Amino acid sequence: MAERKCGTLKSTKASENKKLKRNRLYDAAFELFSRKGVNETVVDEIVKHAGIAKGTFYLYCKDKYDLVEKIILKRSAYVFENAMKALAEQNRKSPMDFTGRVIFFIDYLIEFFKQNSNLLSLIYKNLSWGLYEKAMNYEEIGEAKQIFLRHFSLSGSNAQTAKRRLFIVVSMVGAVCYNSLVLKSPYDIDDVKPELYRCVKKILAG
Repeated sequence: MAERKCGTLKSTKASENKKLKRNRLYDAAFELFSRKGVNETVVDEIVKHAGIAKGTFYLYCKDKYDLVEKIILKRSAYVFENAMKALAEQNRKSPMDFTGRVIFFIDYLIEFFKQNSNLLSLIYKNLSWGLYEKAMNYEEIGEAKQIFLRHFSLSGSNAQTAKRRLFIVVSMVGAVCYNSLVLKSPYDIDDVKPELYRCVKKILAG
């Protein structure tokens, strides 16, 4: 019994150490990617900044581009999870229709990215179609996607039409946020939000 308990404690400790190293790697890489850009950052810099061995890097990632994807997915999932919680809480207090929920969700993301423009920049500059597909199948992000697709399915739209509308909304909101929050041009995000939301509502209305 004592030996089994000791083995469990060792396994737990090893798992915690592994998670700690991975988080240090992700945090160090995110800081360097934000400051220098992905192309100007090399693996040697990342592992030195994270305080881990180079071999440890390759336990978690194939290369720095694989690491970029993992960071984007992990941090985006965290943001989406909190946005969904905030939406559920607000909808419980004051029920909203589908369009109202989408606008609330987008507004939550905009307010988050106002304070986290480095993450927005990393996502926007590295969001390939392949990564978009991976993100849409990520558990926390996929939940929001399924709500969107289910609504259009119930309203008579086919799956492809719903997916195209989702892609258009994501692309449009992403581009506006990147220009307004990262490049700070040509308009302040709060000035352009009313028009952005009108466009989103038109897309949702079909």
